[in-house]
Order: sequence, then C-alpha cells, then structure tokens
Amino acid sequence: MKKLFIVSFVLMALLLMGCAGTPAATSSSSSGSTSSPVTLSPGLSGVPAFVNDAYLNASEDVLIGIGTYKIGADMSKMGTGKTFAETRARTDISRQLVSIVQNMINDYTATSEIDPGAAISFQEDITQSLSKSELRGSRTIKLERDDNGLLWVVMEYSKSSAVAEVNQAANAARLAVPAAAAFDALSRMETAFSKAAGGGPVPVGDD
Repeated sequence: MKKLFIVSFVLMALLLMGCAGTPAATSSSSSGSTSSPVTLSPGLSGVPAFVNDAYLNASEDVLIGIGTYKIGADMSKMGTGKTFAETRARTDISRQLVSIVQNMINDYTATSEIDPGAAISFQEDITQSLSKSELRGSRTIKLERDDNGLLWVVMEYSKSSAVAEVNQAANAARLAVPAAAAFDALSRMETAFSKAAGGGPVPVGDD
C-alpha cells in the first residue's frame, strides 16, 4: 500500500512538472508573429467587375476611357444614355492626353531655353485643341448597365491615333507660339506615355 502511494505521488509530480514546462500558446498579435500580406486586386477600384475586366484585358497599345450615365430601369433611355456615356468616355481619354502633354511640356521647358510664359501659352493652345477633338477612331468595347441603373461605357483609343492627335495640336500651337518651334511632339510621346501623371482612366459622369 505504501509503495502504491509513492508511485502515485511520483506520477502526479511528473504530471505537474510537465504542465508547468509547456509554453503558453501565443496569439497572432504577439510581437514574434507575422501577419499575412494583403493582396490587392489588380486593375481599377470603384468600378463594376465587367468594367475592370475590360480594362485589364485591353491591349497595351490603347488608352482606355470610362464614361457613365444614369438610365435607371428605363431601357428606352439606352440610346440616349449610350451617347452621353460615350461622350464622357472620350472626355476621360482627352483628360489623359492633357496629362501626357503636361509632362511633355514640363520636360521640354526643363531642357530648353523657352520662356516659361511662352511654354504656358504653348501648353494651353495644345490643351484647347485636344478638348475640341472628336477623337476619331475611338471605339466602344464595353456597354453594360449595373444593378443600380448606371450605364457604363468603356472606350479605347489607339496610342498611334493619340500620337497623331497630339502632334497635330502641337504643330498648330507652334504657329501661335514661335518660341516653341523646336518642340518635337513625335519624339517625346513614348516617354510621355510612360510618365503620364494620372494616366489611368477615371470614370466621368453623374450618378
């Protein structure tokens, strides 16, 4: 009986020692833990999936413009809504071209002796021409209404057409601002495309 009591006592002591030696579980918020990296979805934010898909699947040789128009549940407004949304998508593309031109003029001003005032006038003349452009050759690649009755249009405009458009506007602006005669739009376009500030599409329209 005494031996049985001693054996039981020894087993209990070993059990208690084992529990005391087991490290407490650490929470995921402890300093030694690392959180899983957050993976951001590619593409655009704040747009329906079908718009984002159209943007992601577009060729690298085009600019993308997005326009919207509220038609609600009245499908008879589809034609009018399409016209307005396409106009706004072209406005989006024009905004990107203006951004490209700004980069081009800034780079040109920094490396030339052109007067800053003349550079501003030159940029304004090009911008005005682009704002009036109909962007011939642009085409709708996506037209769809979302669950809230907002009609979305995604348009594309080839970069080759954009180069021609900007070059034409620059040629006309050089006539009005002779100090910019050395400005060569064609040679600067590719660099300007890659550096364009705010160069991505931003939906234009009213909800």
